[in-house]
Amino acid sequence: MKKLLAGLRIKEIVGKAGFFMVGVIFANPQASITNLVIAIQFFCLCMMNGIAIYLINAGLGYQQDKLNERLYELHTFNRSATLVSGFMLLIISLILLYLFSSNLLIPALAIYFIWTLYSLPKGLKGTPLLGLLSSFIAQILHFHIGYLVFSDWSSDSIFISIYFALLFTAGHALHEVIDFEADATANVNTSAVFFGRKKIWLASNYIFGLAAIYIAGLSYFSILSWWLVLPYLIAFGIQQNFLFALPSNWTTKDLFEYRRKYMTAYLFATGAVMLILYYKL
Repeated sequence: MKKLLAGLRIKEIVGKAGFFMVGVIFANPQASITNLVIAIQFFCLCMMNGIAIYLINAGLGYQQDKLNERLYELHTFNRSATLVSGFMLLIISLILLYLFSSNLLIPALAIYFIWTLYSLPKGLKGTPLLGLLSSFIAQILHFHIGYLVFSDWSSDSIFISIYFALLFTAGHALHEVIDFEADATANVNTSAVFFGRKKIWLASNYIFGLAAIYIAGLSYFSILSWWLVLPYLIAFGIQQNFLFALPSNWTTKDLFEYRRKYMTAYLFATGAVMLILYYKL
């Protein structure tokens, strides 16, 4: 069971589910037991969605990822079984999403389409910049699947989703830096492999900075209240402390720890936003 949970990357999937759930939070539903139950049900669907995507990703990129130590546990399973399980779970999750709320089906299909193209051999993952672009577009959809549970598309929702898309893209760039050696060995031409590890590391840091400037702009243009922006700016400041604390000759292990710390900071920022919305500050 421990090997299975590690192979399915449950900890990562829980983190990724947060990028769906943040849409639920910014839809700002009325606090009630009914809405809490709906949100919990949606979280479970997000987990199922995430497992399906990761299984399909692992199956399609099975040969390319064989040398990736981070994915070692999953490669103790049969490739065919991984793919079949992923696509079966995909179908089940789509049916459940449709029954949960029919207006979630189209964005969910779009997300599966993007991540399938990403995972294919010679797909978006192995095309410089397109892997980053796919992350940016997918996160706008991730956010809106959560947002649509309690609200509807709007110009404000799109503007807000772009902030989280920037965070997600910056995180994806860091992900490519972490996987650089395995991808280079497997001849997967990610942005980090094509442009160089250091350049994409810098790009990740710049995109995080751009995200902070962007969300401050959302406050300036009255799309978000200052109280909702402040927790994320504080999280960015904390992240910079973690960044500057990294040794100049950082290792992959250092980057994993850095990622864990800054994701925790943004998690607490989102928790603060929940409280602010609840008390209508």
